[in-house]
Formats: sequence, C-alpha cells, structure tokens
Amino acid sequence: MRRTKRFSILFFVLGFCFCLFLIGVVRFLSGMSYDNLGGLTSYKIKIKDLSCKVMLYPVGDCPDCKKITTIHWKVGPLNDNNDVHLAYAQKLGIEPFQTNADLESHLDSYLMLHKLKKIEDCDMYKLKSLTHSYPYLIPKAADLLDDIGKRFEEKLTKNGIGPYSMLISSVLRTKENQQGLEKHNSNAAPLSAHFYGTTFDISYKEFLPLHGQPVHEGYCRHDMLRYVLGEALTELSDEGRCKVVREKKQACFHITVAE
Repeated sequence: MRRTKRFSILFFVLGFCFCLFLIGVVRFLSGMSYDNLGGLTSYKIKIKDLSCKVMLYPVGDCPDCKKITTIHWKVGPLNDNNDVHLAYAQKLGIEPFQTNADLESHLDSYLMLHKLKKIEDCDMYKLKSLTHSYPYLIPKAADLLDDIGKRFEEKLTKNGIGPYSMLISSVLRTKENQQGLEKHNSNAAPLSAHFYGTTFDISYKEFLPLHGQPVHEGYCRHDMLRYVLGEALTELSDEGRCKVVREKKQACFHITVAE
C-alpha cells in the first residue's frame, strides 16, 4: 500500500513537471515571455521585426477604458431599421448571389470590373473568422470602412488612447450563407443588406490592441471603445455617409453605405 502511494506521488510530480516543460516550450516557440505583476499580465511579442511590451489588464482595471468613461462622447441613437438598410443596399449594391459557388465563379470578373473590392487586414481593422460571409464590398462601402477606421484612429490619438484595431465580423453574404446563418442566429433576417456588398458589421464588444492578439478570458477586451467608435459612426451618419444600427444580440454595429 505504501509503495503504491509513493508511486502515485512520484507520477504526480513527474506529470506536473512535464506540464511545466510543455508550457515553457509553447511560450518559447510563440516568442512570448510572461510575467505576473499583481494580477496584471505582461509579455513581449515581435511585431513586424519590432519587439514591444504589452499589458493584459483584468476587466475593470484597463487605464484606457477608465479614461474613456471620463470623456463625454456624442453618440446618437444609431437605430436605422432593416428596411432603411435594404433600400440603400438595393439602390447601390450588386445583384445578390444565390449560392457560394455562384459568387466564387464570378468573383474574378467582379474584381476586375471594380464591382467588388477585397477587404484585408490592416492597422485600422482586422477580419474575424468569416464563417458565413466573404471579405468583399463594393468600392464605396470599402472606402466608407477605411474612413470609419481613420476617424476612429484620429479620436484615439486625440485623446491619448490606444492604438487599437476594430474587428470586422461579417461582410458580403450569399443567400446560401444567410440560410446557414439563420440556423444558428435567430436575429438573421431572411432578406439582408449583406447580400449587396454594401454592408458590414463591426464588433463593439472586442477591439484588438497593438499586439493584435485576442486576450485571455477574464482580461479586458476594451469594449469601452464602443463609445469612441459610436461617435465616429454618429458623425458619418449625420454627414449622410452611412446607415447604422446597433445590434444587441450580435454585439455589433451593422453599417450600410448611403452614398
């Protein structure tokens, strides 16, 4: 019995040491070194051959989010309904694609004729995993997205916040995409402005800091930045550039180009 107990303790110690070894290997391979500082987590990461140190703050302790709550942000209602979005989408956009295969077969010609433009990661925004949409917009909508990003960045810089990137959660959809989405999202309308390449969704629940890596559960995802983004969208909406609705279930701003 004692021998069995000693073996159990030995296996536990060996298993624990092996786990520590694996964690060390993973951190080494990922190029990160972690330190715990009173509940905060800091690490170094290489970005474009530059090494920078970033902090992960527990929810409620982020200095940028605290600063945002002290500033008066001019955010409008942002509640343009689906019919309004559809009207502009049908006026300015492409003909909807029925299937994914249909879109993919026509994509090269649409890009060559400048009917669509590919949306790619940049400093202003990153694409989330697009499981039910394609990263393409009509040129006017792509320009609008860039202008939203520029105005968002200007507000961050002016107030000494950031830098942060917005997260794009949905772009161009086919009707096949929409049918698949309806099975998982009761908020998805059968007739969507996303069909026309005029519309995209930006998350207001999560923003990426300079290092561009999603944070661990329990750490701040900088959702207070929704006020900064909301003010930028309010201004562009007032200028007649876009229609916007704040979707609650999907935690995103649903945006359609309007000119």
